[in-house]
Formats: sequence, structure tokens, C-alpha cells
Amino acid sequence: MDHVVEQNSSRNSMSMRNKAKKLLQKTDVDKLPSLPHILLPLLKICHNESISYEDLADILSKDPALYIKLQSVCFRNGCHINSPVPLEKPEQLLKNLGINTLKSIATTSAVQQFFSRNNHERNEFIKQHWQHSLLCAAVAESIAEHIDYQYPEEAYTAGLLHDIGQLILESAYPNKYTTTFAQLSEDDYFHDLESDEFGTTHQHVGTELLKKHGSHSFVADAIQYHHEPVEAILDAHPLVKIINIANQLSTASFNDEDKFVFDAAEELLGLSAPLLLEMLNKSRERVKRFALELEIDLEVDGIDGDTVKQISSKEQYKQIQLAEQVKNIALLDGLHQHLSCASGEKSLLAVIKQQIGILFGVDQSLLFLYEAGNDVVRAVPVDDTGRQNDLKIPLIQGRSLVTDALLEKQTLHSFTDKYQHPTVIDQQLTGLTEHEGLICLPMIVNNAAVGVMVFGIDETQQSTLWKQLPLLNHFANEIAHTFSASHGNDENGDGSIDMSKILETRVREVVHEVGNPLSIINNYLEILSFKLEDSNPAQSDIKTIKSEIERIGSIVRQLTEPTNTLGEVTEVDINTLIADLTHVFQTSLFAAHDIQISLDLDDRLAPLLSDANALKQIYTNLVKNAVEALPANGQIMVYTQDQVNVDGQEHLEISVADDGPGIQPDILSSLFTPVETTKGGEHAGLGLTIVRNLVNELNGSISCRSSDKGTSFHILLPKK
Repeated sequence: MDHVVEQNSSRNSMSMRNKAKKLLQKTDVDKLPSLPHILLPLLKICHNESISYEDLADILSKDPALYIKLQSVCFRNGCHINSPVPLEKPEQLLKNLGINTLKSIATTSAVQQFFSRNNHERNEFIKQHWQHSLLCAAVAESIAEHIDYQYPEEAYTAGLLHDIGQLILESAYPNKYTTTFAQLSEDDYFHDLESDEFGTTHQHVGTELLKKHGSHSFVADAIQYHHEPVEAILDAHPLVKIINIANQLSTASFNDEDKFVFDAAEELLGLSAPLLLEMLNKSRERVKRFALELEIDLEVDGIDGDTVKQISSKEQYKQIQLAEQVKNIALLDGLHQHLSCASGEKSLLAVIKQQIGILFGVDQSLLFLYEAGNDVVRAVPVDDTGRQNDLKIPLIQGRSLVTDALLEKQTLHSFTDKYQHPTVIDQQLTGLTEHEGLICLPMIVNNAAVGVMVFGIDETQQSTLWKQLPLLNHFANEIAHTFSASHGNDENGDGSIDMSKILETRVREVVHEVGNPLSIINNYLEILSFKLEDSNPAQSDIKTIKSEIERIGSIVRQLTEPTNTLGEVTEVDINTLIADLTHVFQTSLFAAHDIQISLDLDDRLAPLLSDANALKQIYTNLVKNAVEALPANGQIMVYTQDQVNVDGQEHLEISVADDGPGIQPDILSSLFTPVETTKGGEHAGLGLTIVRNLVNELNGSISCRSSDKGTSFHILLPKK
């Protein structure tokens, strides 16, 4: 009989593990929620030029969602090191990934949190989860140090992540999980409900996630068995026992007279009740300090209604602050794009001046760049006379508001008592801007002086702009990086701006940052998907659009990668690919231009080992090219054909034809080279060049036939 029970238990455990694996396949771990209280200081650190791995690690080690995102990215990038410590410290993960990747994680997390569901019930669940996880981590580390466990940092991190499965279940079943489980204590009833409702438990989900990330099996076991009874883990690894006891001590239902927990700690780890209480109280104080630093109001028993309202008001203010940060991120993305389009020094300065006006409503501004050889800041001329080039100020404290801002590395304004008696040069600058005073923004990259941006403002503007100080500083940071790149790549040594180097650097930065607006779009789609029933036909469209967004990101990333643009090679059903994309075009591209399309797809076509994204890009370019060439009521015909023999080798064919006016002979001769097109200023003439290059990389060939009766493109791809 016992053997049958053991078999049933084993089958049940296997079923829950399989369910957990499937759940992880459809749940984006990178979208797990974090409190705004943690994201805000993280974003602040990320935009600080004196950024340090230690400061970042300090924040990341206090939030389970952020830590698991960092570990997830590190695992995907293959940057884990062979370390004797099974769970690496945040500092090591950061050094493996680099600051820019962390900035991307922080920015994306902020955007996702802003667009996620925000209600009191969910926010309280996230806060309770954070408090319990952090307390468990602190207790686990204390226990590990006391029993001389070799890796106390590992015990801390395992404690931090022991309930990460709850966040995953909450993200996978947002309404159901929060409503049903948020107010329950962690007891057998809780776990039975999880198992009955979802076919798995948060222990299984967390365990499978850590296994997926390549964590040591002892760490995964600690997550798996943190709710097991004492008799089941008597001979288990010490880390399993540490996390099990730490979890029991850190639950909200634990009290100082809980003999069951004390007996378990004595039997498993030889720890007395007084020692446990001492460690627990110290850990509670540690968590309170963390919460105070992050301005997180922890709920306590006996709290009155007015205090609850005050806490709720503070929570809403944090959400508003996060919204402001997300807005700034979007604005700076626009700045990235404009800077990358500048095609010369004069154009770059014009873009900067224009963006200052758009973002801040400032109509008069000056730019000073630092000359290290002379230790001065010199004004950059913004008009044809070049008269401003005569303005230069030694980098000496007190000589000017401009140099003080750079020396003190902080934004300053002239409407303070300190500057009520301005120097002559400051009076001249004020007169030059035709305003009452100045705001000076230092431009610094890696603690090195780049220059100062000077705004001419009136006193009423100063108070308004000061409320936008974070955006002002971020803006100055972006301009600083632009000029730092140009001067750092100045091969002529004449101080002139090398725009080709600027553009190369800006392209790399824009490619890195373009993921932010794409994340925003993706999150809008996520929200839309949540609002629709699973059976709604629009769910398929949303899935296709999300896939296309991922493809956009992949295409953009190719700008900074080696010349080979091909991605992962998989089995591709070409007919399905064409049908799905055509369905998307029906309600957008074709409807907007009153174009009709017909498909004739050879059902003999077997899946082809190829790059799906490359094929999508090829088909999209050809169809878009046809639409732009057609008048209203034009026709596009697409067909595929199997078993095309070329020089004894089997190929398949994809053809896109239209009944338009055809291509002029002089254009047809240079069709696949990047030239100016006849389609207007918005077209770069690159679409067919991209198609040809992608087809070549797929070892295929492309040809075109055109007359006054229409144009057709024929692609042949080898089947082997």
C-alpha cells in the first residue's frame, strides 16, 4: 500500500513539474513586477555618471524580481562564470553583463510596471511578497553565518528567491491569483489551493525557473523543499534546511511562542529558540532600514484609517513619479532619434537648440565645450558670424556660474543669494540670452568634463524647470555623450566634430535604446490581450503583431552586428508565413491603399530549414514595394511553387506580382542597388537591396520581370 502511495506521490510531483515547465514557457520572466519605490532609485543610479557596481548591486539584492531578471539575461547571454558559488553575487552578474544592459533592464522594468495593472490589492500583494522575501533572505544569511555555512551570500539569494514562483503565478494568472491567494497565510491549505487551481505550486515553478537558469541543484532543492516537514529533510543539504527554517521564521503568521518552529530549528540545525529570536529581530530591523531607505511603508497591526489613507496617498505619488520617469524615457528616445539624424556640426547644434525649445520651452541657449589643453570652456558658435567663439572662461571656481556648475558637477541657476551679484561674464551671458537669468547644466561623461549647457530664463521659468530637474540632467547627459564621442574620435586633432564618428556612436546607442518604445508597444498589446477573451479572433492578430515587434528589434540590432544578418535557422512553413502576414496586411496596408491581393500557395510545399525572420522581411518588402507602385484598385498576386529544378538542384519558388504600370528601363537596370526611388522623399530606395542581400544569404536567387502590364519578382530558394 505504501508503495502505491509513493508511486502516486511521485506521479503527482512529476505532473506539477511538467505543468511548471509549461507555465514558464508562456510566462515572460522579464515582466515580473517590482515596487516603484525600488525602480525609482534604480533609475536614478543608472543615470548617474558616477555609477558604481556596488550601488547597483545594493538595489538589486533587495528585490527578487529584479535579481531574477538580471540572472535571466545573464543566462541568455551565456555570461555565467564557472564559480564555486552556485548563485553569483549581483556584482559579478553586473560585471558580466555591463552597465548598459542593466540600464536597459531598469528602463524596461519601469515601462512595464507603469503599464501593468495597478490596484491596491495587487500592490499590497507585491509589497507583502517583497517584505517576506527580504526577511527570509536576511534570516537565511544570519543562520548560514552562525552555522559556518560556506556560502552565506548564496543563502541570502536563495532566501530572496524562495517564493519567486508566486510572482510568476501572479503574472500568469493576474486576476485569479491576487484575488484568491494574496490574503492567505502560507500553510497546507494555501498549497492545496495552488495545486488544485493551477496544477502546480509556487515551489515547483520557482525550482524549474532556477534549473532553467543553470543554478546549482542544491539551490533549486532549497526552493523546492522550503515547505517540507522536518522529518522529510533531516538528511538534506544544509541549504535546504536553512531556507526551510528561514521561511518559517519570516512568515507573517509566526509568533515568538511558536514551539513547532523552534523544535524544527533545533532538530535540523541545532539552533536554540533564544538565538533564533535574536537573529530574527536583527533581520526585522534590517528590513525596516531597507524599507525606510526606499520609502516603503510596511503595514503593522492596529493601523488606523487615517494612516492607511496616508500610505495609499504615498503609494499613488510613487506611481506618479514612475509615470514621470517613463515619460522622460520616451522623450529621450525622441532625442536619440533626432541626434542620430544630424548630418553635420551646424545640423547637430540646430537639433539641440530645437529640442531644448520643444522639451523645456526655452528659446535662448548657449553651449560651452571644455578644452582640456587650455583648461577653459569655450562657447560653440551657433550662427554664421562665429562671434561667440571669442567667449572662453577659465575653469576656476567663482569665475562664472558656468564654470561653477562644471566644477561642482551639478545644475545651478542664478536666482539664488550666492549669485545675486553676478560676474561681468555672467551679466554678458544673461544679456546675450535676453532673459533675467541663467540655468547651467554640466555635461559630464565618466567623470570627465565635456562642457556646459546654458539656458536663458526668467525667474518664473526657473521654478517650472526645476521641477523637471531629472529630465534636464538626463538631457544634458545625452548631449554630453554625443560631443564626447565626437571629440574622442577626432583623428585630425583640430577640435572639429567628426560627424561620421558621431553617427556611428549614435547608431549604436539608438539601437541599444530603441527597445524602450518597442517595450511600450508590447505592453499596450499585453494589456489589450488581457482585456480580450482567449477565444477572441483578435488574439491571433495580437500574437502576430508581437512577433513582428520582436522582428523589428532583431532587424535593428543587426546594425551593430557583423555583416551576416541571418538569425536562427528553424523549420519554416512558408505558406503559413505568407498567409499570416497577408492577413495582417489586409486590415492595414491593403485597406489603406484600396489594394486587392490573391494567394495561390502550393500545398505540396514541405517546411524549409531557413530563417523565418529573413523570409518575413523579404515578403514584407516585396509586398510593400508593390503596394506603393499600384494605383487604387490595384491587384497583387502571390504564389508559391514546389519542385522547381535549376541546374539539377531542387528549389521552391516564391513570386509576388502586380498589375501596375511597370518599372522604367533605366531604373530596372539598377533595381537591386541603393539608389533614389521614384516613390517620393520618404523612401530610401533600400528595400530591394535588402531583399537581394537576404536572398543571397539564404543561398537563393531573385529576378524581376516588368512591362507596362505589371511587375513580378521571383525568388528561388534551394530545398537542401
